[in-house]
Order: sequence, then structure tokens, then C-alpha cells
Amino acid sequence: MTVTRSRPHPALSGAVSVPATLRPLPPVAVRWLLRAAFALPYVVLAVVASRIDTTPLLGLTGNQATLDRASAALDGGVVQAIGQLYPLLSGVLLRFMPFGVDGAAVLGGVVAGVLLQLLAQDMLRRGLRKREVVAFTIALGANPLYAFVALNDLQAFLGIALFALAVVDMVRFFAWGDTQAGFRAGLALMLSTLLDPMGFLYVAIAALAAPVLDLARHGQHGVRRANVLVLVFPSAAVALSTAALDLMVLHDPFAALRGTISVSDQRIAGLQHLFTSADGLLLVAMLVAGSTLALLVRRPGAIALVAALFAGTIGGYAIGLVPVAAAGNVFVTMLSVAIAILPPVEGRVTSTLVVVLAVLQVPLAWVAAFQREVVVEWMHALVAVLVR
Repeated sequence: MTVTRSRPHPALSGAVSVPATLRPLPPVAVRWLLRAAFALPYVVLAVVASRIDTTPLLGLTGNQATLDRASAALDGGVVQAIGQLYPLLSGVLLRFMPFGVDGAAVLGGVVAGVLLQLLAQDMLRRGLRKREVVAFTIALGANPLYAFVALNDLQAFLGIALFALAVVDMVRFFAWGDTQAGFRAGLALMLSTLLDPMGFLYVAIAALAAPVLDLARHGQHGVRRANVLVLVFPSAAVALSTAALDLMVLHDPFAALRGTISVSDQRIAGLQHLFTSADGLLLVAMLVAGSTLALLVRRPGAIALVAALFAGTIGGYAIGLVPVAAAGNVFVTMLSVAIAILPPVEGRVTSTLVVVLAVLQVPLAWVAAFQREVVVEWMHALVAVLVR
């Protein structure tokens, strides 16, 4: 998901040229060694987690919920699967994954390491200082909620990862005129719709974020709308194809969607608890931190993107797109996207403030983790395995 040229692209007519600080990529072997090194702690944690005793609450996490749904749909026949197995790829993946949820946890650990390396690599190539790259990489990688989502909700984590990488390419597409990056962003968003129920929400947020991104081709009428069309067309094609299939087989173009959306008393109670407890204040603190970062790097328009991500994730939980025993989706999504759009920071004082803000995300995430019952139960189960 990166530009592979070692020299800046020539500027298009009226375009913003690629930053002069764009650095060449290291050798492929070095990149994969770094990804393996980043992934190793999560894979080890996944192997340890495979030995924990499942509890009623841990049985409601994303991987188990997806596996149960996929098993029920696929074991009932093809017609039933068409109406119930949404999104398609994540259900099939979990259903046929070797070792079931344990295999999904290992795969999630691998993806967690790859995503960290790709985001860190992109920050370096954009010209961010090494201390800023290290601070944000630690802020995300040392976040217990990041590990929890990666190891316990593969479909959500894949959706978040694809969305973050799509945003990286969106910035290149809009601000640098890199058409190849635009196609990659569109395909990443399309894959997110096939893997995560939140995928179409990510597509909508990406389209809404277009006005806040710098534009390379100034003065060309309709170019921003054309860029947005490149981003959303693959996902729109998937949506129309799914609707057509549901219409032909089940005579209901929204059959898959109806089977996914659900509003229950349990979810409503969870939201009420969220916004009447310290947990809700911590989420608001994350929103404030994201907005502050946008102001520090002189991107006030990014506040709208931060707010949309916050509201979209909370809304997704309310209508059943996020599992009941979910935790950390807001933190992980917002921090990943903040890293993806962070521009080079000007000035030593501003750089120091940005680093401090990144470092503060670590204690904030740990405090938030201890406010979530499912995460606490998961961590206690991990410790119990280690001390046996």
C-alpha cells in the first residue's frame, strides 16, 4: 500500500508535488523482517489465549459470534447462507479457518504486526520525525485495546486495517495526484465491505472526508467528485451485486442487511451505561485528543473526520454492526486513521506537543481497557494461563 518510487513524482499542472522528504523504501526482506518482528508479540499472545477457559462473556466476542453465524448459515444450505451470511468473506473465512477462533486470533496477530509496520513506514516516508513515528507506533502497538480487537474480532480488525490503509492512499490520491493510490484505496474500501459490517460506513466516511483533503489538481472543475467516484465505485458495485442476488434468490434486495441490523435492549443498556460512566468520558477524551491533534498540525477540517468516526462506530454498535462483547473499536479506528493522515509537523514546539499527545494515548488506552468488563476478563484469563 505504498508508493514504490524513490524520487518525487513530477508535479501535475496546478498540482501539489509529492513532498521532497519522501524517502525510498527499504529492501523487501527488511520490510518483512520488521513486520514479523512487530507481529511476533501478538502471535505469541494469541497462542497463549488459545489455552484460556471460555466464559459466557468471552463467548460473545467477535470471532466466536462470526463463527456461530457463519456455521448456522452455511450448514443450512446455499439459499439460507445468501440471506444470512453478511458480510460474506469474513463468515467464510472464520467458518473454514484452521483451528477456528484460535486460528483467527493468530491471523489477527499477524495482521496487527503488518499494519503497524505499514503505518510506521508511511509516516517515515511522509517526512515525520523519527521520534514522532516511534511515539505513535508505541501509542497504537502498546494499546491493550489494539491487541484485544486484533485477537478477538478478526472481521472488525480487518475492516479497520483496510480503512486505515485506504485513508493513506486517499491522501496520496487527492494531494499528490497518485491515480494508482486512488485505485488501491477504492479496492481496500471494497474489501472492507466484504469483511466487516461496518465497511459501508467506512466508505461513507471516506466520501465525506474528501472535502477536508488537500487537492492536487487545482482549478479543474469536478475533479474532487471524480476522485470520490473512484473511491466509492467498487463498494457501490458490491452493494448492487449483493442486492441483486438477494432479490433473485430471496425476493428481497435487503435480505442480508436485514439479517445483520438488530437493536436490542442489551445494546441500548450498554450505550446508556457508556455515556453515564467513566468509560464514556474516556471515549470523549479520545475525541478531544484527536481534535487537538488536528489543530496542532493545522488540519482543522480533520475534526469532522474524527467526529464522524466516533459517531459512526457508536452508531454501528447501536444497530448491531458491532458485536455485543466488543471493546476498543473506537480507540483503534480513530488512532489508526489519525496516524494515516498525520502530515509532517513544523516547528520543534509543535513536534514536542504532538509527541506528548501521542504518548498520552498509552495510559488513556490502559485506563479505558480496565473500564471494559470483557477486556478485564480476557486479561485475567491470560494471566491465569501464564501462572499455571
